Amino acid sequence: MPKVPLAGSAATEKIARGFTDVVTAQEFLSPSLQRDWLDPQCIPGMAEVAAHVHKAIVEHKKIAVFGDFDVDGMSSTCLLTLALRRLGADVLPYIPHRFGEGYGLSKEALARVLQDRKPDLIITVDNGIAAAQEVAWLLQQGIDVVVTDHHEPADLVPQGVPVTDPKLIEDCPSRELAGAGVALKLVQVLGQLQDQPQLWLNYIDVAMLGTLSDMMMLNKENRALVSEGVKRLQKGLRPGLVALAAVAGQDIAQISADNLPFSIIPRLNAAGRMGTTDIALDLLLTEDAEEATILAGKLEEINAERRAIEAKLTDEALEQAKEIYDGGHAIVLAKEGWHEGVKGIVASRIVNRYHVPCILFTIQDGVARGSGRSVGSVDLFHAVEQCADLTVRFGGHQGAVGVTVETAKIDAFRKRLSKVMAELPEEEFEASGEVTALVNLDEITINSIDALEALQPFGQGNKKPLFGVKGVVMKNRSRVGAGGAHLCFMASNGISSISSIMFRTPHVEAAAEYDGAVDLIFEAVNETWQGRTKPKLMVRDILYRDFTDEDDGPIEADLLGSAADLPLVVTKETTEADEASQEQAQQKRHELESLSSEELTQTLVTSMIGSRELLPLQKKTLEVLSQGTSCLSVMATGRGKSLIFQVHAARVALLQHKMSVFVYPLRALINDQVQSIKNTFEPLGISVEVLNGETDLSSREDLFARMTNNELDIVLTTPEFFSLHADQFAKAQNISFVVFDEAHHVGMNASEGRLAYAQMPQVLKMLGSPQILATTATATTQAAQNICELLSIEAEHVYKDKTARTNLELKDLRGAKDRECALLSLVSDGTKTVVYVNSREQAQALTRMLRHRIPELGHKIAFYHAGLTPQIRKNVERAFRRGDVCCIMATSAFGEGVNISDIRQVILYHLPFGRVAFNQMSGRAGRDGKPSVIQMLFDAHDMRVNERILSSHAPQREALVAVYRALTALQPKLGAQTADSALTDEDIAQMALEIDPRSKADEQTVRVALDVFAELGFISIEGFDQSRTISVNSQASHMDLLESARYAEGLKAHAEFESFAQWVLSASPDELAD
Repeated sequence: MPKVPLAGSAATEKIARGFTDVVTAQEFLSPSLQRDWLDPQCIPGMAEVAAHVHKAIVEHKKIAVFGDFDVDGMSSTCLLTLALRRLGADVLPYIPHRFGEGYGLSKEALARVLQDRKPDLIITVDNGIAAAQEVAWLLQQGIDVVVTDHHEPADLVPQGVPVTDPKLIEDCPSRELAGAGVALKLVQVLGQLQDQPQLWLNYIDVAMLGTLSDMMMLNKENRALVSEGVKRLQKGLRPGLVALAAVAGQDIAQISADNLPFSIIPRLNAAGRMGTTDIALDLLLTEDAEEATILAGKLEEINAERRAIEAKLTDEALEQAKEIYDGGHAIVLAKEGWHEGVKGIVASRIVNRYHVPCILFTIQDGVARGSGRSVGSVDLFHAVEQCADLTVRFGGHQGAVGVTVETAKIDAFRKRLSKVMAELPEEEFEASGEVTALVNLDEITINSIDALEALQPFGQGNKKPLFGVKGVVMKNRSRVGAGGAHLCFMASNGISSISSIMFRTPHVEAAAEYDGAVDLIFEAVNETWQGRTKPKLMVRDILYRDFTDEDDGPIEADLLGSAADLPLVVTKETTEADEASQEQAQQKRHELESLSSEELTQTLVTSMIGSRELLPLQKKTLEVLSQGTSCLSVMATGRGKSLIFQVHAARVALLQHKMSVFVYPLRALINDQVQSIKNTFEPLGISVEVLNGETDLSSREDLFARMTNNELDIVLTTPEFFSLHADQFAKAQNISFVVFDEAHHVGMNASEGRLAYAQMPQVLKMLGSPQILATTATATTQAAQNICELLSIEAEHVYKDKTARTNLELKDLRGAKDRECALLSLVSDGTKTVVYVNSREQAQALTRMLRHRIPELGHKIAFYHAGLTPQIRKNVERAFRRGDVCCIMATSAFGEGVNISDIRQVILYHLPFGRVAFNQMSGRAGRDGKPSVIQMLFDAHDMRVNERILSSHAPQREALVAVYRALTALQPKLGAQTADSALTDEDIAQMALEIDPRSKADEQTVRVALDVFAELGFISIEGFDQSRTISVNSQASHMDLLESARYAEGLKAHAEFESFAQWVLSASPDELAD
């Protein structure tokens, strides 16, 4: 189903209803009686009936209008009575009493009519089409009869009298008229016969009530009648309807076709259902406002009584249905004592619950009288017609029937009806095409709801548009109404929240406890309370996200359950299998070293991207690099920059036996990249190591020694470490290729004069001017010039990929009111999604939350971070690639090397640590070129959290000073440590806090400080844990913290983040997209 803005849904509705041209659409939006009301003479029998009635008027015959006890029957009786009086007829209205007289021209009802006064002519309205026997009896009594009806004719159509019914012929264009519509046509013809051609227009408001209440199809003719009828009703010309609207809490001037079935119509219907139809008819006929007020009050009391009886019967009927329903295609319920008047409504309740037709009988004196309601497109009248031999009588139409059977035949009737229904196609039982469109909550506004009014009047065939919203949470749930049968809540997607209510919520107890994601089907209305108007959802259905046993996931159990409690750090032990793997890698290296440059390039490319072709700029850059030329390559994120320098670094290692250095602007980026690069190269026998400020001193010495011995192929480092230790790198004398990834930092920092990048010319000169590749996703002309100048790249060797990733859409959800709720909504539809968070704990916690609250997707949600073993990460990647997993909660460890091109959605749940991370994470979406979205859910709160994380890796100078002073103060104890008296990091932090409480020193501060001091030579550390000894170098002079690579890297990361955070939290969506 398309997802469209609510404001555009009027157009969607018109298209959905087959209006493909402007003229037809305009006619739909501007119904007109003058244009759309058809000639009454097209209804079979209308001319004969009208002539008969006209003759009776002229001859001053006594006339009885005989109607029905539903609203269509009442309104038909009312309008014809009023019209005949205007024409000078001697007329009285009659409506049968539901209890004691029953439906139609029953003997009991006719006896009352004849006792009141014997009429010369009886005109039936909204009944009579199946009264052949009753009409024959009246004729025997010397009473003339004409029949007007709109129900389906069967075998009992009266003979020997004028009969008009649009359903007497299949192709009658007025077949959809209600009984009141047929009566109005008769009034129109009578007015023409008596030179009052406009008379019928006085009663269109009354005919409109019958049309809506009988749920007639709002084709062009009925749509025009209802539209003009509502306008007339709003003028307040009928005191009874004005008073009834008032007790229903409606201003008659604001009444509409879609709220009439919930205000005036049910109160009129209540009179018929409770056997007090005379009150409703009197209210419709009266012209006295005082009398109208009294009658309206009585109807309100009757309606309240009806509600109570209906609620009780509904409970009993549901309980009986629960006991006898066997999963078939129809439900037939019966019981003595059930109230005659509400069984039709209750049948509708059963249909709504079980989605199959239902007939509900009330039994009295061996006879069962039932009302039935259909579902979908099932023709219930035709189905009952096939059971006619088991009935006493029946009538109705496709959607609703009235049936009378002998009590002894109920079981036989039930079996026959179920058999008939079972032969129907399953699709007939489905309510198809109900939902106009899927929308977002933020599209539901006062203005967009008002726009739907262009589609008025609403009714059968032009129902008020139903909309769907997916993946929302029902917040602030509460049960309201009698017995807590209704559910009130705020529908929320974490960004927007809208007040909602579902009346008579199925399984309301469970619904009130459900805190997971749901889909809602609803009508949108504007509700005004105490002068304030707000949107509200009138919920028609709630679709829960239930987990089924059939959805067993293919992923290892560790990933779905127990892995949530895995340790966050995983150590790797060397095994015999590892040694065998190393031997295989060395053998593979020897094979590759024997290839030509072209053969090696193709082999490496195939191993990295399979059979896919290199992009033009990738191919061009590799060709330039193969010639020994330095260059700058500008390619959008996700276009494969890293493949270029990884392939060339492998060529340098295998063909030249030289080393490459990859320089990343931030230590965090190295942590994100290193595992992927190792996974790529170690199987090929190419060694990859990291050298940065976090590398401990002994490891640094070992790696520098291996460099000098030509035992390393690729080293990942930062500009700070590279510049501070340039002499150590230079000693290797075998560095042939240096990569500056995210080189826009080089351009920016050159102009700003930051030390690390500014010193690159001297560093590169010390290395013997190796070949340079600078890569970046974006660079202004000035930045590119700075890069080239600093790294000695010729301007002619700047290559730019002009491809723009226009398939990506950036959605701004910053500052969401409820971030967890928003996440729940975004992932609930199963879209292939990566959610980036800033900690392993959060990845696991949010995974648990989503599995609990979206149980149907629980087996398809996994987490991913560096604390998992490489094998588990590969398992997650494989499951995600093939679709067994649809959502991954990931840290930045889900990065380079995870080549999954069809990720449709990336959610930045937390604020990334910098612009590079922002671009790289965002760039994971839609690498296949298909439309994809990046959802920004982070907010300003994340900035403080990130700053604390960064500060723990680069403490403030004051904290380091406090730790150093603590070490100096503790020196006597440090020198005399034993296994039993070893000072812990906690002890040192406590002393630092005593020296300077403002330092906020903790154990992490101490760990960083010890590494920095050791790197600068101010302390020496031997051993580990309880065997650790720390010695303070008393000969050390002035301390320059910036000479520590670890400290300098941390400061740079912090500065980069602050700059990025200020930009990303304040920039407009357009600025972020650029």
